[in-house]
Amino acid sequence: MRIHAKTIVALAAGAILLPGLPCQTAQAQGLLNESGTSVLADSFGTAAGPEALTVSWWVVESTSGIYTYTYIVNNPSGDVLLNNNGTPTVTPEIVDSLALDFDATLPGAVVSGPTGGNGAYNFGAFGLYWDLSPGVVLAGASSGPLSFESDNPPMPGNASASDDNPPSPWSSYPDGQQVPVPDGPGMVPEPTTAALLALAALLLPPFRSTVRKKAGSS
Repeated sequence: MRIHAKTIVALAAGAILLPGLPCQTAQAQGLLNESGTSVLADSFGTAAGPEALTVSWWVVESTSGIYTYTYIVNNPSGDVLLNNNGTPTVTPEIVDSLALDFDATLPGAVVSGPTGGNGAYNFGAFGLYWDLSPGVVLAGASSGPLSFESDNPPMPGNASASDDNPPSPWSSYPDGQQVPVPDGPGMVPEPTTAALLALAALLLPPFRSTVRKKAGSS
């Protein structure tokens, strides 16, 4: 297995949502408890059908102000390997890793973990990574909980999952949906956090760039 290179995107766009929001903190409204599901597009830019993955996520704030971030990778039944031209094979596809792109070196970004999977790694400025092999996520199956704790409330960020063969890698960027990752000092002011997440999912367009297709056959 190899780890696919990730494009790191600074998401200052979240600040655009702030002027229309009330100036309240998450604590002023009670403890944050948010959940949702984001779709990761495959390497051909497809964000629907059996080759698109979903990531279920939860962000739960404790009374001590710690945010627990949890993700579960869901591999749809019917997910099969694709040829390099995008045509399907009959071989079931697997998922063997999940990565989150954010600066884990920022103060309070990661205070405990990551945990889950076969192995979990903190890559500093490049985010967090979970190895799901040898207990890989087969078609029609889901990973166990992949978690970490942070002092920082959530903002939209990019996730990616991979195997060595198309339709891998799957990603938020540029054609999929983002997931919550910890905010950091000086990046986005702490607004009404639940409203930021909800509005970001609806209003933030995906970033666009040229998608490099994989060379070679699977």
